[in-house]
Amino acid sequence: MRDTPRNSISLAADAWRGRSSRAMFQNTAMVPSNVIQRTFKLKYQDSLGTCFTIDVDGRQYLLTAKHVVPNIAAVDAVEVQNAGVWHSLPVALVGTCPDPIDIIVLALKQQLSPTHPLPADSNGIYFGQDIYFVGFPFGLGADMGAVNADFPVPFVKKGILSSIVRDPSGARILYLDGNNNPGFSGRPAVFALNEQRARFCVAPIVSGYRFDPQPVYVNDQATQLVSRHNTGIVISYDIIHAIDAIRANPIGFELPRT
Repeated sequence: MRDTPRNSISLAADAWRGRSSRAMFQNTAMVPSNVIQRTFKLKYQDSLGTCFTIDVDGRQYLLTAKHVVPNIAAVDAVEVQNAGVWHSLPVALVGTCPDPIDIIVLALKQQLSPTHPLPADSNGIYFGQDIYFVGFPFGLGADMGAVNADFPVPFVKKGILSSIVRDPSGARILYLDGNNNPGFSGRPAVFALNEQRARFCVAPIVSGYRFDPQPVYVNDQATQLVSRHNTGIVISYDIIHAIDAIRANPIGFELPRT
């Protein structure tokens, strides 16, 4: 049964119990809280995916893949899950990246996540480097209660950076070797900037995977049907495209000065 959205979710920065929850993830997880506590399960109409926050020039923004929020209006609302319930979250459209770049940037009317540092920058990433996917495949996530302010904790999966290609349209595509699943679309892919893993950056936003059409057989006889075989090649787009959209229309929620 579909949950009825409640009123706009209300989060104060101190609701996260920031120090204790951050320490917990940093001490027990390869991917630290500056990634995990910025990643949310997202629903828009009948579409389910992953979204995450970044902070740019003192403002917070919500990012996901365009196909997760099809035909979203300039002023609209998405749903974010908290304590097992879907909550309405008002948003405004900051910018939609031109095709084929599968990125959309939304402005929040409130602070959604802690402001743990998470640079949005692909500089420093190299071929063959480990890269981590953080999101909600098939809508799955862990319930850790107050540790994550009752938000579901995303799955963490691992791959490597296989290639970087700039296509004729100007899109900067990062191809990853990994196993993508439905529900992961819009998730951040992050990498450690050094071997000590002291600093993680978000480099691309995951769109989907390259598929290979395979014939369907019945009793060893080929049919006209095909299945979309997951090749393990994950398609993602450089976060720089989102930064360009933000700089062109900087209307995100203004974070309190510290």
